[in-house]
Amino acid sequence: MKAGILSQERSAAMGRARRTAAGTARGGSRCPPLLLLLLLGSCCHMLHGQEVAPYLRGGGLRQQVVLEGNRLVLTCLAGGSWPLQYRWTLNNSDVTGWTPQYRLSVGSLKRTDAGLYQCVVRNRMGAVIHGRTEVQVAFMGTFSAEEQRKTVTQGRAAIINQPPLASFPRPLVTWYKDGHKIIPNNQIAITLDNQLVVLATTAADAGRYHVEAVNEMTGENATSSAVYLSISAPEVDLYIRPLEQQKIPKENRHWREQSPTHTKAGQHTRTHTHTQRARAKDTSSGKHSCISPSSKTCAD
Repeated sequence: MKAGILSQERSAAMGRARRTAAGTARGGSRCPPLLLLLLLGSCCHMLHGQEVAPYLRGGGLRQQVVLEGNRLVLTCLAGGSWPLQYRWTLNNSDVTGWTPQYRLSVGSLKRTDAGLYQCVVRNRMGAVIHGRTEVQVAFMGTFSAEEQRKTVTQGRAAIINQPPLASFPRPLVTWYKDGHKIIPNNQIAITLDNQLVVLATTAADAGRYHVEAVNEMTGENATSSAVYLSISAPEVDLYIRPLEQQKIPKENRHWREQSPTHTKAGQHTRTHTHTQRARAKDTSSGKHSCISPSSKTCAD
């Protein structure tokens, strides 16, 4: 009898122990998730307090010269809390939207792509502007195919401008006359603008001029069309005074160049005793005679 009672008490005690253990286990399973949430919130608060605004890393190149048709790559190095976003501008106009890419790539550079490039970096904490980079495009155009002609009076200076040529950087220019390279001297000079100046021209300065241009960066060269220079004879003042002939009245005297009588207005100034041709040319050379209506000469 006693043995049966003891067995029942042990069974009851074991049941209470099992129920207590199960309750403890269930209570313990609720405690860790709550603790985890508290720890996670604390960590997030700490992480948010440690976020860093974007900042620049390295100055980068301030100027780049790229050959026309080549690839252009610009980088915008920056640090700060992730995620960082980048935006590029050209001459203060957007060329990209906000992107995670810190590089700007232009596949085949054109002359119109030259200018000032700049990038802006941002994250949740703020933004920073990178310094500008000037991009220049090296290229060389072509001369016009049109020939030029220029005439100057002998003894005066002749200034021949270099035919227009688009190029960057400025090309090296060499002048030629009739196929021979011109070397500057005390008679011929070349200005900083590549003008050819021939001082006190003579008939020997007439001829065919042209230039050859070389772009040292691109390695390209170009030859201009011809500029033909002509030298005209100088104009001189001509004054003729006849020998006085008392037998022929002064009012009946007329001047004659060779055989034709002077009739062109503005070329001669006539008086009864002399004639003056203001600007005489080669065609004014020859014998000038003073005649009267009676076909008698009034000058030898």
